[in-house]
Amino acid sequence: MTVSRREILLAVPASALLAKVASGQTPNVQPGAQPIAPTQDPLFAPCLLIGGRKQIENCSFALTKLQSDDAKAFAKAEIEEHQTMKKNLKALGFDYPVAPAPGARPGRPAQWAVTSGPTPLSTDAAMMVALDHEVAEQCIANYRAELGKLEGREFDKRFVGNQLDVHMELLDKVQTFRKHASAKAEPVLAAGQKVIETHIATLKKMMATLDKGDKGNEK
Repeated sequence: MTVSRREILLAVPASALLAKVASGQTPNVQPGAQPIAPTQDPLFAPCLLIGGRKQIENCSFALTKLQSDDAKAFAKAEIEEHQTMKKNLKALGFDYPVAPAPGARPGRPAQWAVTSGPTPLSTDAAMMVALDHEVAEQCIANYRAELGKLEGREFDKRFVGNQLDVHMELLDKVQTFRKHASAKAEPVLAAGQKVIETHIATLKKMMATLDKGDKGNEK
């Protein structure tokens, strides 16, 4: 399915789409497309893959500037976590859902080919996935621009604090997705949740250590 940036912006609002899904209504679909599966695997898989791309890119950038050995080890572990999630979702038939549409040309409005594994997405859902991908790309660019201004301990603290916030959001998503996942996908999410919870605990300890060091420097 190919969608343009203009089609995304003219699509039904996200709130309306979510309302349809929550009420059990089937969003508008293209001729021959399948309704969204009751398990909603085709909806959460793109969300996880797009979020994972953002984390891999941001942590890879952070590795070029981090000074703390603990923070460096965490960034490497985070990249590995999302690569593992990507591998596990691929085993279920889900690849990264967005790619430039064939024939897309520079300088023209962005057009994306959107897929989500074995079950086709509705037109509205595909538009939202493409928009989520564009937001992630913008996030990566903004992350590099903002954190690129920082150095040393200040960069390390900002990285760790941001990662703690990101992981709290990831935990929210995985806990919710598990309620709607298929029997095949639920174990993948359960394993991911354990890693996320471990990372949250690690990040809290790292924040406490960095805060303690700041207080020590004030004396």
